[in-house]
Amino acid sequence: MNNIEMDKEIKEFLDSYKVDFPNEEEMEASIEYIMSNVKPIETRAFVFQKRARSLIVNCTREMLNFGLLFWGLNGMFVLLGVISLIQLRANPYITVFTLAPLPFIVGIFEILKSKDEGLIELEMTLKYNTQQIFVSRLLVVGGFNLLINLTISFISSIVNPDIIYTRLLMSWTVPFVAVSGLAFLFAMKTKGNVASGILLAVWFAVCYGMMQVEAVREILLNMNIREMIGILLVGVFLWAFQIMKIKRMEMRGEIYET
Repeated sequence: MNNIEMDKEIKEFLDSYKVDFPNEEEMEASIEYIMSNVKPIETRAFVFQKRARSLIVNCTREMLNFGLLFWGLNGMFVLLGVISLIQLRANPYITVFTLAPLPFIVGIFEILKSKDEGLIELEMTLKYNTQQIFVSRLLVVGGFNLLINLTISFISSIVNPDIIYTRLLMSWTVPFVAVSGLAFLFAMKTKGNVASGILLAVWFAVCYGMMQVEAVREILLNMNIREMIGILLVGVFLWAFQIMKIKRMEMRGEIYET
């Protein structure tokens, strides 16, 4: 059998099958269905709005999952600050300096609870991965810490009308940025609850020494603007370094790439 006869048989065999082609209306309906499922081009504003909405949802969910210990200790710190300023007439600069990093130090065990409980691998498989959850917890704790500092500063300005606002601002900004950066650097190397306990003890010891030793108090509370900016820059550098580690999720020798 030559090739021509074989091609003829194949053609006859294929012609025995009937193929129904869609009509014009069916083709148009199919095209409309496909077009309706094509995602529109996302503008930068739309992408930003989408990410912001997702971040707010994550932050709200994580905040609701924080334990009573976190809220109870922070409530106690606020109450202690209010009593110190109103009833005891304590030095407002020392008060805000002492309270500035406490909410963040307490919140470390909430931020790092996934790492402590060995859930990082599981969270990496979820819709909102470990990095997103981690950032959400950081924003909740950091935002709450900032709110407390602003509240205590506002009360200080009411109780002490002659207060120097720039000095008051720097009195809590410097320890808040620098100490929280150092605290988080230490906590990433160990368990969150252990880090919180050790850091609280160290910070209270530093503040007690500051109140007892006048020379130390004068050094800490009378720094010039250049020294304060230098310490702030160190804190910012520590946070930038930690943010890069969060992106890679490098903790205790384990690396989880995004």
